[in-house]
Amino acid sequence: MIFFDLLKQHLLQLNLEDASEIVFCADGGQGIWPRIDNLIDKLKIPEAKRILDYTHAKQNIAIILESISKTLKLSDKETEKLSRQIREQLWNGDIDSISDIVRERLSGRRKALTTALKKLGKYFGDHCRFQYRAFKENGLPTGSGTVESAIRRVINLRVKGAGMFWKRENAEKMIFLRSLVLTGKLKTACNKALGVVKEMFANDILDDLCLAA
Repeated sequence: MIFFDLLKQHLLQLNLEDASEIVFCADGGQGIWPRIDNLIDKLKIPEAKRILDYTHAKQNIAIILESISKTLKLSDKETEKLSRQIREQLWNGDIDSISDIVRERLSGRRKALTTALKKLGKYFGDHCRFQYRAFKENGLPTGSGTVESAIRRVINLRVKGAGMFWKRENAEKMIFLRSLVLTGKLKTACNKALGVVKEMFANDILDDLCLAA
């Protein structure tokens, strides 16, 4: 919850009404999307796009494909043909067609059919998150790779080195500093901090000097 509270405060500081697009992209974690929906409601941005990372979607659709293949004892060639068909439907965001394929293939196999449909309903229930072809055509991301890459660059490469141990407060400061460096905002941040310090000296208010640092 702390992350979403911070995210909300950050978004409130932006002029969201001036944004051409507002996109929330994440994996299929159960605790993520209800909070995203709640955040969208609180910020009154119903036009925001919700995108579930395509790689994670493929991984979860593969579980259903594997169930069909094992249940029906399909050959490798048959499995690959079915896989191409289902992946195409997934890319098009046509979850209903995937459900039809599952029902057709697993007809009479109650246990396997129930499990597959449950997976489809639970993970792929909100079809608007899976319109990858439309997202791509409109210049929107189809995955969260850029965020994951940023985490690697900002955090993993600096604070996860062999033999490195951090106190939480020190790690957070280093992550903040590194993010400023990598985004080219360090000079601006330093100038702002110096301005605060100068104002403190000018007003002879030095008690909060450590906060400025």
